[in-house]
Amino acid sequence: MGCASNPCASGGTAVRHEKLELDIDDLLLDLENPRTGQVDSQANALRAVISLSGRNFRNMMRSIKDHGLDPGDAFYLIQDEDSDGGFTVVDGNRRLAALKVLKNPLLLKGTSLSDTIIRPLAKEAENFTFAPDFTVDCVLFEGRPEARDWIERRHGRGMDGEGRIHWGALEIQRFQNDRTVIDVLQFVEKNSTFSEAEWYRIRTAVEKNTSSLKRFLDSKAGRQFLGFSVADKTQGPTFSTDPLFEIESLSQIFSDIADGEINTRNYNKASDIEEYFENLKSSIKTKPDKGSKLHPFSTTLVKDSKDRPRQKAKASSNPAPKTKKVAPLRSTLAPSRHAFAIPDGEKGKQLLRESSKLRLKDTPLSCAFCFRAMIEYSVDTYMRRNNISPIQSGKELTLQARLEAIIPDIYSKGLAQKGDLTPIKATLTAKVGAMSVGALNGYVHSKWQMPTSDDLRVAWDHAVPLFAAIFGPAK
Repeated sequence: MGCASNPCASGGTAVRHEKLELDIDDLLLDLENPRTGQVDSQANALRAVISLSGRNFRNMMRSIKDHGLDPGDAFYLIQDEDSDGGFTVVDGNRRLAALKVLKNPLLLKGTSLSDTIIRPLAKEAENFTFAPDFTVDCVLFEGRPEARDWIERRHGRGMDGEGRIHWGALEIQRFQNDRTVIDVLQFVEKNSTFSEAEWYRIRTAVEKNTSSLKRFLDSKAGRQFLGFSVADKTQGPTFSTDPLFEIESLSQIFSDIADGEINTRNYNKASDIEEYFENLKSSIKTKPDKGSKLHPFSTTLVKDSKDRPRQKAKASSNPAPKTKKVAPLRSTLAPSRHAFAIPDGEKGKQLLRESSKLRLKDTPLSCAFCFRAMIEYSVDTYMRRNNISPIQSGKELTLQARLEAIIPDIYSKGLAQKGDLTPIKATLTAKVGAMSVGALNGYVHSKWQMPTSDDLRVAWDHAVPLFAAIFGPAK
């Protein structure tokens, strides 16, 4: 047991807290739990937590029995004013409720829950006992306001990377080694005829909306039309149609997802998806030619005369002609020469100088900080010059919102061609992405997140049209 404060105390106000190991009998459920609303007793607090989902609560009990508690997830506490030495858990009430029922299932009798809910929970707690010295890790805050700041970082949304950035469907699939959607994405990336800029836009949109893609792939109509099947998620999906038919079909589906034609609102029933594939059939020139051969999405290449920009060069028996030596990738965040004019302000000039000197490999975090600062400086400069207010409804717009606010104005003034700013908008406003605004903020606040040289280099290049629109072309 001991006192501690925010380890990043330099330049800010440290929040005092104390780390404890306590018996669960010393802990009280929160009568003001945001999940359940306000209640008036511990029994009603327990009832409210269980009523969120009896099935999920039982699964929580079973998980604690089988695996214990998450070692990195302490309970957040405040001193309870109405009890002698007790503590109120202000974050972790589901876990605490499950622990209490496992220790004393008789608590269920005082909740007025129905027998159909109580019986399976009581059965789950049968013959289970905690070790005599069992305690739980806790963090005691001075009061609810101090704890609230850290609870918001755990559970809040829209915090521009200050709190936890919750995984999307694609991140979860990568973590679980589920190749179902990932291999299809890579198949379209390698074999489609989209230009690099168009593919970046489409891929970003599809990665945001993998639930719609998976719904189409898993549907009965989708499996029949595409010959799609998954024998083992970790080994990846296959298809039984002609590869050219497959890429043409998937390219259209990807385009429709990116353009907003396919979403969970428009296609939420099996009959809607079936109708989509019926209409798609008439627009695909290649015949499906289904056979018994299964083509893995991960390794199949479409072989024809069309330009498929991201497909590896085909092997040739003829000696390769001599080519010019390919220039190495630049080692700094920004190049030494720019396609846009140097900013007038001294801060803008200094940011640009530092961006051209910072080495990606040696100083990736500094590069990320500098890139974000350059974006914010540029956006704010444009808003100031064009009298666009950064305040709406009494609140200051986030960087992402400010960027989205100026792009239409840039286009309307003819400062950029339509589509020039699509890559940087997609990069910075993505819900998930290595160079989204949330991720850039995460590099500041998270001890785990680190940017890569490739992501930083590409992000800067995507931002060049924005800088040119704001500061003008190079002189």
